[in-house]
This record gives sequence, structure tokens and C-alpha cells, in this order.
Amino acid sequence: MKKPSKQTRSNILNALVIIGTVLIVLWFAVRNSDAKASLKAMLESDWRWLLAGLGVWFMSVCAEALVNQCFFIWQKVRIRYFSTLHITILGMFYSNVTPAATGGQPMQVFAFKNRGVPVGVSSSSLAVKFFCFQLALLSGGAVLWLTQQDAVNACVGDAKWLIFAGFGINGLSVAVVLLLAINRNIVRALIVFILRVGHRLRLIKDLERSSSRADAALNDFSASVDMLVHHPLQILWLLILSWIQIILLMSASYCVYRALHMKGHSPLLLMTLQWLLFIAASFTPLPGASGVQEGGFYLFYESIFPRDLQFPALLLWRAVTYYMALLVGLGSVIYESARSIRRNRKAAADSPGNVTDPAEEGAADETAHGPDQGGN
Repeated sequence: MKKPSKQTRSNILNALVIIGTVLIVLWFAVRNSDAKASLKAMLESDWRWLLAGLGVWFMSVCAEALVNQCFFIWQKVRIRYFSTLHITILGMFYSNVTPAATGGQPMQVFAFKNRGVPVGVSSSSLAVKFFCFQLALLSGGAVLWLTQQDAVNACVGDAKWLIFAGFGINGLSVAVVLLLAINRNIVRALIVFILRVGHRLRLIKDLERSSSRADAALNDFSASVDMLVHHPLQILWLLILSWIQIILLMSASYCVYRALHMKGHSPLLLMTLQWLLFIAASFTPLPGASGVQEGGFYLFYESIFPRDLQFPALLLWRAVTYYMALLVGLGSVIYESARSIRRNRKAAADSPGNVTDPAEEGAADETAHGPDQGGN
């Protein structure tokens, strides 16, 4: 029997992590609450607010795609917005099913390349989008935490260290960009040092190949940093779009709150809690931050939702913010695969080895069967 490839084993492991997390959540709910009451609460939820939750999620995806589209327009690269939106959803799917969201950007670069976008431009676009997202995430989270400090501390309690850790780890990406703007050689020396340590610890097998890839990524990222420095107004516009994207996404918890017929807490507080939970869980190296998001939801929203509604709230919230991305993203994967198959078949049909001219087909028939005698 043929041994599965490393990539196949990795995909299976990632899928098991996601499925395992769902099963653990279901087991926890059945053991610690009334499963029938939870099901009843979900079935009786206000479908209008659930649609609103799905709506803000989709609008956040549209805003994310608009960040890339604006970058392409400024770089004079022609691509339809709906293609950019499709590739955004495609990348979202692969980010959600790979550890630390490492699979999304490579797939997006490949898909953009198939649509005529140069690799350097798409890589720079994704790097700039990542920086703007991180800066918007951290700055917005800090402002919300400061303005809602007493209410957040009452909800989170001793778990504040998770938020501090999230700010610290996510802040490293912003620090790297700022360091690149100051001195690229410092960043390269730091990367080389990390790779050598990984090689000595046998975490990295091929040091030369890893260094080459790191240099290529660093070159693309340096080009993005140059744009940040020389086009501040463009970056400000992308930063505003990133804030809009995050605000829309973080509004999902309030939609779930209202869908379960609850009132009393402000939309700003629920959005702040989801914002800080995202920061705290985003450094988790598991697909979709599975496990940490679910556990963090119970921890952060314990005083918001009554005990009998905690599990329905968690399941509906995760469905809106994560499972929907997987479902829609899977459709994008199927579409992209079908498109690749059609393109490969067309390329094979148009290749020089295939006979397409009718006169050539007639000549080929004569060679195979002899000349037409008319009386036969």
C-alpha cells in the first residue's frame, strides 16, 4: 500500500483537529447542559438577526477583497473585483484549515497568477493587506479596551494575560515592518539566526533552501514596505478599509446575542469582547484557532450569556464567523479546481502536438487509410 505524502498527512491532521474540536464542544455541551434546551434555543432563535450576522460576515469579506483590489488599481493591474473576491474567499478557506493560517496566502498568489497578476504584485498586495489588518486590529482593540476597561475587566477577570499575550505576539509583525523600514539587514540577520537555530534543533532540514525562500519573501516584503513609506495616503485608505472589515466581523457576536432574544448589554461591549478574543486567540498555531476560540468564548462571554444559552450562543457564533467561511470557501475551492481542469484541457487541446486544422486532419486520414478512390 502506498504511503500517504507529507502534505496528505498534514491535511488529514488539520481536518481531525477541526472535527475533534467540534466533537469536544458537543460533548461538553451534552455533559454540562440540557442538550434539548440548547437545540430548542437555536431553533427558536430570531432568523433575522442570524441573517444580519451572516450579512456582516459577508460584508467584511467584501471589504477585505476591496483592500487587494485598490492595491491592484494603484499598480495598474487589471483584474475584476469578483475575481479578487473569489480569491479572497479561497485564501480564507485555506487559512482556516492550515496551522497558523499558513496556507491562505500561497494559494492566493497562485490563483492571482493564473489570472495574470504578477507574483511580485500579488505578494506585495497580500503583505500590505496583512500589515494594515494587524495595525487596525491592534489599534482598534487598544482603543476599545481603554474605553470599555471596567466592563471588559469584569467579564474577562484573570484571563487578561491572554489579551496581553495576544497584543505582544501580534505586535511583532508590526514591529518587523517598522524595522524593515529602518534597516533591512537587521531583519535578514535575525531571520538567518532563527533558521540556523531551527537547523541545529533539526526543525529545518534544508537550511540553504529555507534561506533562499526567506530571502525571496523578504524581497517581496521590502517592496511592500517601500510602498508604505512612499504612499502614506494610500496606506491610510487601506487602513480605513481594514478597520471597516474588522468592525463588521466583530459585530457578529451582537447579532447572535440578539438572535437569542437577549437585551441589556451594549453592542460596543460585545464587539469589544469579540475583538479582544480574536487578538488573544490569533497566535494559536491550530487551524482556525480551534479550541482556543471556543474556550475563550466561554471565558469571555460567561457573564453575558446565561448558562443555558452559552452553548447555543457559541455554536451560532462559530457558525457565523468560522463554519460559514469553511462552507463558502469550499465552494470557491471546487470552482477553482474546475477552472484549472478546464484550463489544462484547453491548453492540451491547443498544444502543437494536437491536430486542429481541418486540412491537416484530412491529410492525416489519407496517410492512415490511403487516398479516396471514389468508387469504394
